Amino acid sequence: MILDEAINFILQTIESHPDSEIVPIEKSCGRFLAETLSSHDDIPPFDNSQVDGYAVNSKYIKLNSPVTISQRIPAGSNPKELDRSTTARIFTGAVVPKGSDAVVMQEQVDIENGRALFKKMIFPGQFIRRKGCDLKKNQIFFQKGRLLSAADIGMCASVGLKSLRVFKKLKIGVFSSGDELRQPGEKLLDGQIYDSNRPMVLSLARTLGLDTLDMGCLPDDLNQTIKLLANASKKVDVLLTCGGVSVGEEDHIKSAVENLGSIKLWKIKIKPGKPFAFGYVGKTVFMGMPGNPVSAWVTFALICRPYIIKRAGGSDLSINPLYLECNFDWNKPNDRKEFLRGKINKDGKLEIFKNQNSQILSSICFSEGLIEIPTKTTVSKGDKLHYYPFSMIV
Repeated sequence: MILDEAINFILQTIESHPDSEIVPIEKSCGRFLAETLSSHDDIPPFDNSQVDGYAVNSKYIKLNSPVTISQRIPAGSNPKELDRSTTARIFTGAVVPKGSDAVVMQEQVDIENGRALFKKMIFPGQFIRRKGCDLKKNQIFFQKGRLLSAADIGMCASVGLKSLRVFKKLKIGVFSSGDELRQPGEKLLDGQIYDSNRPMVLSLARTLGLDTLDMGCLPDDLNQTIKLLANASKKVDVLLTCGGVSVGEEDHIKSAVENLGSIKLWKIKIKPGKPFAFGYVGKTVFMGMPGNPVSAWVTFALICRPYIIKRAGGSDLSINPLYLECNFDWNKPNDRKEFLRGKINKDGKLEIFKNQNSQILSSICFSEGLIEIPTKTTVSKGDKLHYYPFSMIV
């Protein structure tokens, strides 16, 4: 199955979202919003000064002529109406008084004998933040399903919200697999390697505001794998595994899932990442990623992530890649869509990491995005290709 078809197939299996809960705004960052939000007032609720300076009526100010300072307006105070022949000392964020139409920054004003001298042309409206310039009353500003950022929390606070209704966190369980794996900190014996996939995938999942459970490492034993998957499926909403879904004699996960439930999709025409599986362990969703670390990273980013976002209540699955010239040749046409690791160079062109092997995790660490090579395509310098910055997909 091709990538787009596989993603659409997996997304169409989603029938429900988690329940919602109300949490304080300071604990809402990284959560999916479960309600649409609108402003109950104009933001800001009044015209206010952008700078420390002097409020004036620009029609009645003559340059370099002394003007009486009639009042002082700190932020949070309620000013009197400005006498048009005077000026008011005003501070950033303070209410602009009636009768004024501009604010002059203090650097452009001289004070002589307690009176103000204006040195530059004054334009109506300058340095005034108008009422409602950020949000209008009753304006919808966040839609249900938004993944809330730190700036979003600030916006919610600015309209007076102290709590938000968000979707409860999905529980994601992550297994690695293989008798050759040891945990970081343990001593390696001959033929053994450290388990990099499980901590990597757990970290990727946590960026989506999920509850993650470290399920450990599945052994190369079918009966034990069946037992461990069955037990784990009772504790989580989604099970993710790394390795064990290919066609090797020691790849038991696919058989174990079929014993406990069903495999609905197996193998996707992408490189890296072909041996990807989707199905169910009982009623729990199962997604099996390849064992090579780059393949696991790529399949999580391109396939698991959109499923998890939508299942968790998220609404924005859009990815709008850049379309840029490349500075490399690629003479390896493939019947699978290929995703090379690379970055934008100083000339604004795409360049690739020197080693594109799916076992080379440094190709992710020292790159900044994925470069898409269409199926059965050769590439020459100067060709344009789609580029997915990592910030867009993880």
